[in-house]
Amino acid sequence: MCSFDHEKPPLTFLALDIGTSELKITVFDSNGNSLHAIRSEVQNISDNGSHLEMDPEAFWRAVCQGIQGLGSKLALDIGAGAISSHGESFIPLDAQGKPIGNFILNIDSRATDEMAEYEASFGRERLYQKTGLPPHPMYTLPKIAWLRRHRPDRFAMAMRFLCVEDYILSRLAIEPAMSGTLASRTLGFDIQRGAWDGELLRFAGIDEQQLSRVESSGKAVGTASAKVSNELGLPADMVWCTAGHDQACASIGAGALEPGTIADGTGTFECASVPLREALVSPTSLAANLPCERHIIPDQFLTLAYVPGGIALKWLRDNFVHLPGYSYDAMLAGLPVEPTGVLCFPYFLGTGTPWLQSHARGAIYGLTSTTTQSALAQAMLEGISYEMRLNFDVLRGMGIGIEQVYATGGGARSDAWLQLKSDIFGCSVVQIPGESSSRGAAICAAMAVGEYRDWNEAVAAMVKRGRVFEPRAAVQQRYQELFDEYKQMAERIYGYKSSAAQTQIHSEERS
Repeated sequence: MCSFDHEKPPLTFLALDIGTSELKITVFDSNGNSLHAIRSEVQNISDNGSHLEMDPEAFWRAVCQGIQGLGSKLALDIGAGAISSHGESFIPLDAQGKPIGNFILNIDSRATDEMAEYEASFGRERLYQKTGLPPHPMYTLPKIAWLRRHRPDRFAMAMRFLCVEDYILSRLAIEPAMSGTLASRTLGFDIQRGAWDGELLRFAGIDEQQLSRVESSGKAVGTASAKVSNELGLPADMVWCTAGHDQACASIGAGALEPGTIADGTGTFECASVPLREALVSPTSLAANLPCERHIIPDQFLTLAYVPGGIALKWLRDNFVHLPGYSYDAMLAGLPVEPTGVLCFPYFLGTGTPWLQSHARGAIYGLTSTTTQSALAQAMLEGISYEMRLNFDVLRGMGIGIEQVYATGGGARSDAWLQLKSDIFGCSVVQIPGESSSRGAAICAAMAVGEYRDWNEAVAAMVKRGRVFEPRAAVQQRYQELFDEYKQMAERIYGYKSSAAQTQIHSEERS
């Protein structure tokens, strides 16, 4: 009788990528190839003025249905899974681990007064030194303080407060754990020490025991219960691991590991993630409202710059393109490519960094009778890129080199947009195919189960780079002239004084 050795199939990795309005569930192989991906909307968000919430049961059902949709053949080979999540959103749980009300989302702005009280008590600079976060009502702790003041019954019942990553682990019947990158987004985590800050927690009326333990990214934290694994159709021995904040995952998933490289992802907002060896919490970075957080890579940090992005194209498509099913790819096809000379300020949701003005409104200057729809679409892209260039100039002024920008997300599919970025940024722009945030979570899962020896090896294996775009000298010069005009117009319309801000920044750095 002949016997045959049947090799076990190679491991695959499950990535959950949780946004405020969409979740993506993707299975990757060890070469970073997407084997199957499912997208679904996150439903049941309630809007009560400044209150934006999410039904936890509807959210969990969406997660379950997405995983179940993978099918048994694909699911049975999954060796490990991890979660990439937006930050700040949280939910209180009672003594039995049941939700008390809804998730309070990061885009909820109810805690303006509580954030002001934090700032008055601790000082803007001291808060930033501890947490890496410029004061803003989006964070977790001010909203917990809001619950204590305005919903004392719910606050009194709350034994735990969980964010998205640790909440999903709790639904898997795993003891909740949170990555340091997500803990960094709460306003209660000391990024220098890598630990919860008791003083900040007490101000919100809670203690460390009410929050999840913090683990490094890429660490195995447990297996789901047999019951939950069976319901989801996942292997009983599949390992769940920490990943982290979606921007940190996107940085890893784009391959931006070294100084001088930046991951630039385009969604509703365009966000640039800058890897650093030390925390950037200087007066300069605070003046530019640049948040700093723990990175996925141990003992490293990540600074973020973000500006309005896809929201500008959505406005243009929804209001001026009257073709059913007209896609962004179609909108960006056939752009003029050469500079338009039209100045668009894409403040449809306020500004991003460095100004961080939520009440600013968009504007367009330079329209003529010959301005076409395509030219207006390109002018929107130029405005988005000018806004990011403002941030890059602040970073360069602090001695942070920007040599290569790794472009990810939907915008990375447009060669015209990537060439435009290179011309305006004045550096190489590298196209990174696929979903970098999901891939970053898969890399964390692979690291947790020992698939790779280190992060460099994992990224080299799982991240594929596409076309490289270099600045065109003559076009770069013309964009420099238009960028100078853009800054002058921003000062005239909004009072934003880039030159004055830069002078102040450099003066602070010298002192």
